[in-house]
Amino acid sequence: MNKFIVALIITIIIFSFSLTNGAVSLNNLTLQLLLNVRLPRVLTAFIIGGMLSLSGSILQLILRNPLADGFTTGISASAALGAAISIGLGLNISFTPIIAILFALIGLYIVFRLTNIDKSFHYTTIILAGIILNIICSAIISFLKYYFDESLGSIIYWLMGGFYDVSYLKVFILLLVLISSFLILIKNSFKLNILAYDYKTANSLGIDVAITRKKLFIIVSILIAFAVSFSGIIGFVGLIIPHIVRGLFKPDMKTHLIYSTLFGANFLLLSDTVCRIIIPSGAELPVGVATSFFGGVFFLFLMKYKLKNIWYG
Repeated sequence: MNKFIVALIITIIIFSFSLTNGAVSLNNLTLQLLLNVRLPRVLTAFIIGGMLSLSGSILQLILRNPLADGFTTGISASAALGAAISIGLGLNISFTPIIAILFALIGLYIVFRLTNIDKSFHYTTIILAGIILNIICSAIISFLKYYFDESLGSIIYWLMGGFYDVSYLKVFILLLVLISSFLILIKNSFKLNILAYDYKTANSLGIDVAITRKKLFIIVSILIAFAVSFSGIIGFVGLIIPHIVRGLFKPDMKTHLIYSTLFGANFLLLSDTVCRIIIPSGAELPVGVATSFFGGVFFLFLMKYKLKNIWYG
């Protein structure tokens, strides 16, 4: 409980700092601009950070792989391909999340078929299939950037990740998806703990592993698809935050889900704030640049000191 209170205090501090700092000084902002531009952006970054970290936690659990996240499993790339097609065709921006979700589910189905998940589930095969799908989607996206040259700038900037087109409607949609997914996962946290065991042990304890994995994959795909469709590809959030949480707290999935979501939200919010204030001229860096940098530094630290307690499984 004390750790949770500390985490909440840190969240409030980061949220307040992000809300009152940006490319433009708060003293020069009207109240209307603050409420209609900065607040929805801060909320969007906070929610998407939680979504990405939560999805990474689940993927690392069910795949039993410390490098599993939305990117390595091909789900992010599939959603990104759908969004890139939407942008290239000049479709209404409201269709982008729908198309991204559709492509994410198609990508998930392809991975299921390639790995024969119903009969002989292999953790390594899932990762390999995801990497193959990621390569194919990246190649198609490269073609789209060449073909839709008039939309090249928008596609590239979107692929780098950021929060540029925000609104309270999008905040509401993202929050609804996050809360719904979070509550479902928390309700099934006991099953998630059992999934940490091997296949035979989990089945012997009354868990239908194959069906449970499918349901979890679908939930994760929805989380990642919504996150990618509203913010572009933001790497490392779903990869490094679950590792940090595992190193700080006991190996209980209920605790892990709570703190992964909270820490992921704070991490992305802080990264976005840094990107908004680091350039004195008022220009902004794509948030994906900051998360990739912090993620790379983290893994160099991990390799240097061999922190084995960061990963269990």
